[in-house]
Amino acid sequence: MPPRRVSIGVEPQQPIEDADAFVSGDMIREGADFAILPILYRHESAVADKVLERRYFAPEDLTIKSSESAYCLLGKTSPWIDNMPSSEALVAKEVEYAGYTGLKSVVAPEIGKDIAAYGRQLYTMLANESGSEVLVRIRSGSENAWHNWNRVRMMCNHSMRLQVLLELDADAHMATEMQQWIAEPVRVVVLPEDMFVPNAAGYPVLLRLQQALVKNWIDHDVAFAVQQSQSGKFASGDLIRYIRHMADSLPERDPACLATEEYRDVLQAPLQPLMDHLESVTYETFEQDEPKYAHYEKAMVKAISEVAARSDRTGPIVLMVVGAGRGPLVSRALHAARRAGQEVCVFALEKNPSALVELHRKNATLWLGAVTIVHADMRQWQPTERADILISELLGSFGDNELSPECLDGAIEHLAANDCICIPRRYTAYVAPLSSTLLFCRAREYSGKHHLETPYVVNIHKANVLADAQPVWAFSHESPATLARLPWSANAHNDRSSTVEFSASCASVVHGLVGYFDAELYPGVELSICPATHTLDMHSWFPMYFPIQVSIYYAWLAVHDLFVNGGGFSFVIEALT
Repeated sequence: MPPRRVSIGVEPQQPIEDADAFVSGDMIREGADFAILPILYRHESAVADKVLERRYFAPEDLTIKSSESAYCLLGKTSPWIDNMPSSEALVAKEVEYAGYTGLKSVVAPEIGKDIAAYGRQLYTMLANESGSEVLVRIRSGSENAWHNWNRVRMMCNHSMRLQVLLELDADAHMATEMQQWIAEPVRVVVLPEDMFVPNAAGYPVLLRLQQALVKNWIDHDVAFAVQQSQSGKFASGDLIRYIRHMADSLPERDPACLATEEYRDVLQAPLQPLMDHLESVTYETFEQDEPKYAHYEKAMVKAISEVAARSDRTGPIVLMVVGAGRGPLVSRALHAARRAGQEVCVFALEKNPSALVELHRKNATLWLGAVTIVHADMRQWQPTERADILISELLGSFGDNELSPECLDGAIEHLAANDCICIPRRYTAYVAPLSSTLLFCRAREYSGKHHLETPYVVNIHKANVLADAQPVWAFSHESPATLARLPWSANAHNDRSSTVEFSASCASVVHGLVGYFDAELYPGVELSICPATHTLDMHSWFPMYFPIQVSIYYAWLAVHDLFVNGGGFSFVIEALT
């Protein structure tokens, strides 16, 4: 497996007169992929006045003199506002020049005391038609760093072109603070030379806490830049080689993890298998989830044993797999019967006519005719014999969002024996407040307000879950005999509502809710995608992201009237800021 590719640059502190010469010389020699250099060679007020008077840059004014090296440069603008009255006009000129040379990104200085003026300057830069990304320099240990960033980000309306260049300090290891920044659009992490200490051989290394921090950022696909001090205690090349060594030494990712990485922070519409026929490749993806099916088989072995132990039991045990797809649960049902040492009669119901081709092929070659295949809707088929065990995998990322309750209500009514066991037996939905600039901006990129009112299935990565998930409702599937003993209100309809409250552990912006579920397949056999109880190595379900129209700064938050009806969801958020 190839090593992780990490982009590592250099930010020299000494003046650089010519960017092209630096790139072809020192940068390549040090093994850097890019450099962070000032656009102007000098930033004195007199230089700025001359530039603005003549309205163009002279070659001697500039460090970045041409477009030759623009592909590997981030251009730093001049200091702003607090330093020079003419800085706004000068920076506008620099951004225009950056667009001309092809610089993809410009780096703005730290946020000054006049945050409103800083935000106005950023807004002007983002309005420039050059299209360059603007990276705001943030020192992680500075006072109110995140609050100041949040203020200017809000002034710029969460622009996708506004990103963060996060400069760490020697004390940068606070887990809460770093989790806060992971939810933000951090493009580059700067590692100052004073973060490093010499090892026994005199080469630079990081302390264990800083190592863990950098490894976390590596997993979040940021670029790094080493920042050499004026004294030059370590060579930049040694710092770069050490970071590459850290990346190369990370444990290899398992194939299941690699398979899901391409879906990180990608918004996907939830599947609607009741309305749409799924494609073969979709079935194939789910079938690769070995832990999920191992749990299902374990539940089936227990259920078969329970039915076999009943005193009035005669004849083969009837198992019905409803929504059989291409048959992974059918194979597991047959194997479970052999493990339990019981004779079974297996039915596979599937409404997708294309999937029936694969079911019939497997019945002929793999199951040796042991399965009765039925092309029917589980809510309507009328069998001649009823199921002792009813098995399905209709669960969605929020438990019920793929209409599992609605489908199984009809199946239990028409297919289940009086004392039938349903697998799964019960599932519970959970929500938590979520901060993720990336997900919020991606949902907002779609045209039309309704896209911010649409839930998405997401392999959430660059995000901060702001509080522990709380349960909001549950659905259970009991045998007809059990249902007959319950009052009407227990489960006779599939409407649910809930109100939950959360308190923030740190200052945060809420960009929506994240939804999870857990399921009891059989007593003692459970599946979960909740972070605290996630089934090891299971990857069939990503969490559900519920975006909101406007981001909310909060210290306390309540989700009122969270409501589900027929697979549709609604909620109201109240926040104390």
